[in-house]
Formats: sequence, C-alpha cells, structure tokens
Amino acid sequence: MIILPRLHLVEIADLSWCPSWFREYTQSSLAQMWRTIPPFAKSSPAAQAGDILIENLPHSPSTYTFVDQCAGAGGPSPIVEPRLNEKLRARGEKPAKFVLTDLWPHLREWDAAVKKSDGNLGYVSEPVDATRAVRIAEKGKRECRTFNLCFHHFDDGPAGKVLRSAVETADAFVIFEMTHRTPTALANTTIVVLSPFITTALWFYNSPLHLFFTYLIPLVSILFAIDGYVSCIRTRTPKEMGRLLEREVNAEDGDAPLDLSKWEFKHGERKVLSPFGWLYWYAGIKKE
Repeated sequence: MIILPRLHLVEIADLSWCPSWFREYTQSSLAQMWRTIPPFAKSSPAAQAGDILIENLPHSPSTYTFVDQCAGAGGPSPIVEPRLNEKLRARGEKPAKFVLTDLWPHLREWDAAVKKSDGNLGYVSEPVDATRAVRIAEKGKRECRTFNLCFHHFDDGPAGKVLRSAVETADAFVIFEMTHRTPTALANTTIVVLSPFITTALWFYNSPLHLFFTYLIPLVSILFAIDGYVSCIRTRTPKEMGRLLEREVNAEDGDAPLDLSKWEFKHGERKVLSPFGWLYWYAGIKKE
C-alpha cells in the first residue's frame, strides 16, 4: 500500500561534500544486508535476488552476462554472483558472468572483488553512463542490465534514458529496490536507522571517528534517517515505471519513439528480511 507521493528529494550521500567515512559505512551496511540470513530464513537477500533472476528470465541465467550499471564500490553483484552460480552448477549448467560498471569506477574495490571471485566477475575500467550504455556481452551471449538499490537515484528524465538505453542495447533489465513508499519499507528503514548502535561496535570498533559519531554524537543515525527515508520517497511503483517507458514511446523529449513491441514487463516483491524487509523488483525482458 503506497502511502506517500513520490518526491525526488536529495540524499546526503549524493552530495560532493558527503564525508567519505559515511559513504564507507553505508556501503558496508548494504553489503552486510545482502549477505544476512535472518532467523527462520533459508537464504540471504543476495541468494533470493538470484532466485528472482532464475524464475523470471526466459532462458537460463548462464546464457546472460549480467551488467551492474551502478556498481558503486562493488554493490551486491560480487555477493549475488557466487550464490547464483552455485545453484546453476547444482543444475548442471554453466556459470553466469557478472560485470561491474559505473560512471565513477571504483577500480581498487572492484579489483579486490574480482580477485576473490572464481573468474565469473569482471569490470569495465572506463566510466559507463547508464543513460547511454553500450552493449558489453560477448557475441552469442544475452545481456541483462541490473540496477541494485540504485534506480531511485535517477530523476524522471535520466531514468527514462536509462530504460531506453537498456531496451535499445540489451536483452533484459532488472531493477531491485529495498525502499518504497509503503508502511513496511518505512518501518524497515527505521530499523536501519537504529542499526549503527550495534553495527559500529562490530565493524568499526577500532575507529575513533565512527565511535564518536555513533555513540557521543549520533550523526550516523541522523544521516541514515535522512537518506533512508528520502530513498523511500524516491522509489517508484510499477505504474510509475511504466509511465517512464511511455514517455520514451511517445518521444516526449524529442528522441525517436521507443519501440516496445518486442518487450514484456514484470514486477513483484519478496520478503527477504524479517520483520519488514521486502525486495521489490521490476523487470523488462525482450521476447524472442
């Protein structure tokens, strides 16, 4: 149930003056979220994201190259890749390839992630603009663009161009979000806001800076609150995603009309973290 209108407000982490230690904390929190196996659950959010790919792509994931369009410092792809490929190998299928890209490549972090992988994770070292992305998959391979907890960062104009680029040059795209304008997503964000009082002691116990801004002046939780709730307000419904595509079909920005006749679109949600954590997804798939 959507209870708030969508507003494209500003997140602190998007601003140039945002402290690097806060970005580091945010990235660590998101990475841990993807790995977490909650009580009474069989798998982590990363594994369940892989299940969504397996269940909704018309062909085996092994036939796709998954291109993470906004990988940041690595994102969940290095976590999703081994879990998805473990399931593919159990079915006797070849592993899928994952590629990290971003407008601002994090080469040091990506290189470290690639070295830990078993050869199925790579990256593009040059900047990749998601609004004008080119095809990366090898000849004979399908390409699926993934957007992991990042699509809400695009305002309507750029968001439409990102979808146009995916439709014109890829075979599928999947957008994952953990935030939304629903009571459960807002409740889950409240838990995230309070989480630094536990996670700082676990992850940054040897950092006076993190300890100071968590326990003496709770700046971390304040910043988490701002960015978390703003992310919720930014996240789109499937109907709003459809309207972005419709704008491109109608060529409202002066581009050539986008042809969607060979595409189908799906969406859904899955509870991945108790008690309030839901993974929302929206996918476009090219029909063959």
